[in-house]
Amino acid sequence: MILISLLLWAAPVQARWMTEEEAGSVVENYLIEYDVQKNGASVQLVDYTVRVQGEDAKTSAGQFTIDYNSATDKVEVIEAYTINGKDQIAVEPGMIEDRDKGKAKDYDAIKVRSLAFPQVQIGSRIHIRYKITTSKPVLMDRWATQITFSPGLFIDKVVVRLNSEVPLFYKARDPGKLAQIRQKDKFHLEITNKKPLTGWVHAEKDPYFHPQRFTEIVVSTHKDWKEYFSTLNQDVETVLSKPLPQAMRLWVSGAKGEKDAKAKIMYLMEKMSEEYHYFGDWRRHDGGVVPRTLAEIEKSRFGDCKDLSSMLTAMLRALGIEANLTLVRRGENPWGEEPAYDLPSLNEFNHAIVQAKADGKVYWLDATNPVASIEPYSDIAGRAAWVLDPKNPRFDRLPVVGSMAFLHVHEYEYKFDGADNVRVRVKADLKGMASFRIANDLLMNSRSDVLSDTLEYLSEGQELHSFHYVKEPATKRELKDMEVVLEYEAGRVTFDAGKDAFYVIPDGFLAGAFYETEARESDMRLAEEPFVFRGTRRLKDTVIKQSVPEPCRIQSEWMDLERRIEVQEKDVVILQNVDLKKPYITRDEFRSPAFKKLQKATRECFYRSGVLIASRKGTL
Repeated sequence: MILISLLLWAAPVQARWMTEEEAGSVVENYLIEYDVQKNGASVQLVDYTVRVQGEDAKTSAGQFTIDYNSATDKVEVIEAYTINGKDQIAVEPGMIEDRDKGKAKDYDAIKVRSLAFPQVQIGSRIHIRYKITTSKPVLMDRWATQITFSPGLFIDKVVVRLNSEVPLFYKARDPGKLAQIRQKDKFHLEITNKKPLTGWVHAEKDPYFHPQRFTEIVVSTHKDWKEYFSTLNQDVETVLSKPLPQAMRLWVSGAKGEKDAKAKIMYLMEKMSEEYHYFGDWRRHDGGVVPRTLAEIEKSRFGDCKDLSSMLTAMLRALGIEANLTLVRRGENPWGEEPAYDLPSLNEFNHAIVQAKADGKVYWLDATNPVASIEPYSDIAGRAAWVLDPKNPRFDRLPVVGSMAFLHVHEYEYKFDGADNVRVRVKADLKGMASFRIANDLLMNSRSDVLSDTLEYLSEGQELHSFHYVKEPATKRELKDMEVVLEYEAGRVTFDAGKDAFYVIPDGFLAGAFYETEARESDMRLAEEPFVFRGTRRLKDTVIKQSVPEPCRIQSEWMDLERRIEVQEKDVVILQNVDLKKPYITRDEFRSPAFKKLQKATRECFYRSGVLIASRKGTL
């Protein structure tokens, strides 16, 4: 036996898809009809009916919201009512209201029209029919949309009709064979579901669905990416061609004094993160996605991603560094290297960054992060990016982030003072980009809140008596290695085992679902990015009361794991190493014999395990 098990492994509940009868609500009909004009303007008609089946759904289904751009969109609610048996109870005008969604400032005001449906009860049907008329397209003479079928709502029937004054092109990825697509001619397209769309998973821990299982249909008025983005390319260059405002010229002068291109880039990024406020979204300006002028950006001292990226691009060009505004998708990336995009569509992107080239290197620079970094964070790594290069507009790809980019080195030292008190010293070295989240919080939130959250994480849920930081985390605007040293006193961390004590080895690097789930309907997410964890736990002045276990060493394509227990002079020392190479596990991988073998080995070695120890000085 490698380690003593604290608890027997519990047999898991059989995971299965939730039935339609178990769902809180079911969408009976979802009709969307688009009429696309030659200039890219459009009219969208929506007809939506949902059946309320559960108590929780009464509130959620009774509140309906429509987001729209007040600068370009007109919303008309044609009909809205609750159906109770044979009765139709209309939504009164007083129960319809518009409100702002965030602050507009120099951007288009995004508004929300909300409706409160009357007399909603179990068995009710909620029906709404509305129209959104978009008078000005996001990109002139261009139009595109994306239809996605993914687990979530139960939907009986979906119909998407597209009518256009110009030819429509489409590309479909439909691994579940859920969609039926009919195109009677190049101007008309209809998409329907072949069978009801599933809701969620029942009796499964931490369900997660990889986008490779989604049905996605992209519809566009263009097939060529260069043509699709040609007008945006010209408009961006018009913004970048204007003279630099005074403050930007001063920053460029300061950057010229730095020793090399990398230092010049970091100088500008740190200045921007200190002095400019970022709006955390992609904002429309005059209905489109062209950045504001450099003068407007400097005057306001704030901007969205395309504004700040334009600003950085212009200053880098002034330094003689090749730089271009670049479009990318930001957010969680379970693909690692995300597949290329098929048809031109602005919907594929939600963020703007900068591609710069200097000294034979390519830099992907995100000017919106409060913590400046030459290396791209995992939220944009591995993705296809459209480079708005005036000479050669093209797709390029950001490098995939590896586990060594997030290196966590934790050293714990336990000094037992009787059975009910332990003094713990923790030294945590966060190397590479491992410190990104805490460094980001140190700049964005109050220091006390950040340190409190850090304490909670490093103390691993112990009931604390007292604590203090020997070395607090410190950060500049540049992301660098970070060190935290913490001392605290906690309650009991062992269990009685006769005259001895049982120390449970904390295992926070793998989710419980990894160990506990026997069969899954969904995929699995173990972390948001790959990482390397090196942990040492030194139990001071203790003796091991069992044979020293053989080391556990497990290697696989998904992760490498190691645990060793050693006696070093008067201490028992536990060493743990984890290299999580693939944090997203697909269902097919999870069900494979190789993964089952990995799961079994890690469960036997790591899950709810510990060692028998005794104090050299007294009782535990």
